[in-house]
Amino acid sequence: MDLLNQTGQTFFSNRPLLEGELGSWLWVLVLVVLASSLSAFLVTHHLMGRHRRREAMAASLKSPRRWMQSSPITLAALGQPRRWMAIRANHPEAIRRALGLVNPETCHWKEGLQRAAERHLFVSPPIRGWVLVFGRDVPVPFDDIDGFYARMRDIGLALGEVQYFCMDPVHQSHAWMRLMGDKVVRAYAWADQTLWQEGPFSAAEACLGMVCYDYAEDQPMFASHEIDPILDHNLSQIHGLAARWSLDPMSVRPSDLAAECGWSGEWHSVRA
Repeated sequence: MDLLNQTGQTFFSNRPLLEGELGSWLWVLVLVVLASSLSAFLVTHHLMGRHRRREAMAASLKSPRRWMQSSPITLAALGQPRRWMAIRANHPEAIRRALGLVNPETCHWKEGLQRAAERHLFVSPPIRGWVLVFGRDVPVPFDDIDGFYARMRDIGLALGEVQYFCMDPVHQSHAWMRLMGDKVVRAYAWADQTLWQEGPFSAAEACLGMVCYDYAEDQPMFASHEIDPILDHNLSQIHGLAARWSLDPMSVRPSDLAAECGWSGEWHSVRA
């Protein structure tokens, strides 16, 4: 009996110690479970993220237009274009050959727009049946109207339907031209006076309220405060005229920008 009592007393006297050790082991076990769960969560999250990135990359390769739609690239990256051509075509390669681009390189929209803003021409991929050509190498008609006319006729003969638009808001100079082959359907150029007036006044010009004066000998003499608003109005409507005849560059949306490459280069001469 005494031995039993001593054993019982020993057990109960050691009970707080056992409970403390058990509690410590329970805390260790809880920490191990939490650490394992956190590690499993992080690994799973990493693997799922990598899988999603791979799926997104594969989808972008299958549908490059999706990337173009999400990209904030538009032709307005040039600011408002001062001059450009619109050519009815579905393949920029033919235009590259006809323009005789020197050191031509294929490039996507963003790079092509940057080069056009610097010094090169950019021949765009087709947009709704039109190819746009713009950049600092696009000719200006105001210095040599006869040379400009000959050059544009060569381009029309080589490429078919060609349109040209130009504006200089500082000097209020402006010009537009529509060619079918080597035939001038409509052309007008102003730089302090009418330099070129050919073809009947179009319905689009009339609808936009544009004013086209005849050559200098038949031109009315206006004071600057009378003619300036008219010239400014012509300038403000050139993009509207382009929209009615072909394609306004400022209306091109990211969704219009195809994944195909265009061409960049310097304009040396025209080759049919």
